[in-house]
Amino acid sequence: MIVGRLEGQGVPAHQVWLPPLDRAPSLDQLLPALAPSAERGLHAEGYTRPGGLVVPLGLIDKPFEQRREVLYRDFSGAAGHMLVVGGPQSGKSTLMRTLISAFALTHTPREVQFYGLDFGGGGMSAVAELPHVGGIASRLDPERVRRTVAEVAGILDRREEFFRANGIDSIATYRRRRAAGELPGEAWGDVFLIVDGWGGFRGEYEGLDQVVTDVASRGLGYGVHVVVTAARYMEVRAALKDQILGRLELRLGDVMDSEFDRRVAANVPTGMPGRGQVPEKLHFLGALPRVDGSHEAESVSEGTAEFVAAVRAGWTGPSAPGVRLLPRLLHADQLPKGGEFPERGIAIGIDETALEPVFVDFESDPFFLVFGESESGKTNLLRLIARQIAERYTPEQAKLVVGDYRRGLLGALPEEHLLEYAPMANSLQTHMEALAGVFSRRQPPTDVTPQQLRDRSWWTGPNVFIVIDDYDLVATSQGNPLAPLVEFLPFARDTGVRFIIARSSAGASRAMYEPFMQRIKELGAQGVVLSGDPSEGDLLGSARPRPMPPGRGHYVSRRRGTSLVQLGRMPGL
Repeated sequence: MIVGRLEGQGVPAHQVWLPPLDRAPSLDQLLPALAPSAERGLHAEGYTRPGGLVVPLGLIDKPFEQRREVLYRDFSGAAGHMLVVGGPQSGKSTLMRTLISAFALTHTPREVQFYGLDFGGGGMSAVAELPHVGGIASRLDPERVRRTVAEVAGILDRREEFFRANGIDSIATYRRRRAAGELPGEAWGDVFLIVDGWGGFRGEYEGLDQVVTDVASRGLGYGVHVVVTAARYMEVRAALKDQILGRLELRLGDVMDSEFDRRVAANVPTGMPGRGQVPEKLHFLGALPRVDGSHEAESVSEGTAEFVAAVRAGWTGPSAPGVRLLPRLLHADQLPKGGEFPERGIAIGIDETALEPVFVDFESDPFFLVFGESESGKTNLLRLIARQIAERYTPEQAKLVVGDYRRGLLGALPEEHLLEYAPMANSLQTHMEALAGVFSRRQPPTDVTPQQLRDRSWWTGPNVFIVIDDYDLVATSQGNPLAPLVEFLPFARDTGVRFIIARSSAGASRAMYEPFMQRIKELGAQGVVLSGDPSEGDLLGSARPRPMPPGRGHYVSRRRGTSLVQLGRMPGL
């Protein structure tokens, strides 16, 4: 009778032993009530930090205090980058989805944008349709992977210049002014680059890891964040790891790898994805990216899909800017005309890094080489360059001498600029011997002045562009018609003679030791390496041919380095 009367009366006794930390909470259990609105879409109405960079990621167990707290992470300060380390099937990809989902419930797509590289189990594709996500690239799409990294790096570079030009002293000032509507042209807020599976990414894209490291070293001051998952700390080089102060450890494959506490790491149970420890040496359990109140990890895919659909339905504004890709077909008319930027040269295509025109300046670099297999776009590029030269120079300023044994350029060259057209070896030999005389006559005299050397005014006449298609047919065992010009090549820039040579990539690695080609390469030739067999090795700089769409290639320049470009396509091809 006494027990019956006492049941349900008074304050319950404090629960000393909490239940095991084995039921992952859903995000709606960590946030206030969710409700849609016209301004913020589906969001947590009572969240105390709207627009800030503090988000919940799970639960922290504090056994000595006999309670549990929500695991919050603040990305607005020095810990604005994050490194998550865990063994196989420890929950790294799910935690990345939780991170993106938590921001989606507390921020608008105007405030934060996410760009992901999925080198894990493909789980990040589940949140790719969120309006906050600008793009998710997998290991099977190398072009999108490169463009995603280049896009984030470009955002950082443009924002750095924007801060300087507009007198913005910090990212906090930028956020405040942008929220007040003072920066209407800025489409990006805080930008997150997420790399799920750093070891695989670094192994397959060795050059891009340096770009990510540079973004991490400069990004926090401009609102660009890097989030990385790895199987071991050793996968992340010190240059990058030193920039990342925000860290979480899931169940490790080898507990001796722990940088927090090895004994705590050994007590993290196996077979329970999402369990790990925080830097304070306390256990935590990551939340599930869903808002239906379910703890079931088996149905997390369905729960995430419903969550994504709800967020999309509640948001009517613009989504995060998508990752721009190189077009598979670029019409030559979309490029600047040859005379639009005379100080930069002529445009031949657009590059992958900034999606801006690529210019070739023959005034400073007189040698241009093109390598590629059949149907890769070599002849098309020669036609494009010839047209751009005709637009850049008048017929009195530039003349073309063309060697075209297969006659692929026949009828496609500007007639008023065409000086000689040689479809056969004997005629090309005659023209090259005549050009050797031009070289000799244009050599600087003994009494040349420094001013004349700078202006190149000791000779008169047009610049001569020597265009050779299918150079592998020109330089044969019977001889090379261009051989008489080898001794004059170092003076090509000063004497107004330019060389544009296209060759098949098949056998090019051996042919590079032919005297004429070897001398041009020694003089710092620029050029384009189109589609071809990778076994040919490096043909220009560090660029080697590989299978690519027609018109796609690596542009190599001693000033610009190496970049992937899409060349303009001439009409009629």
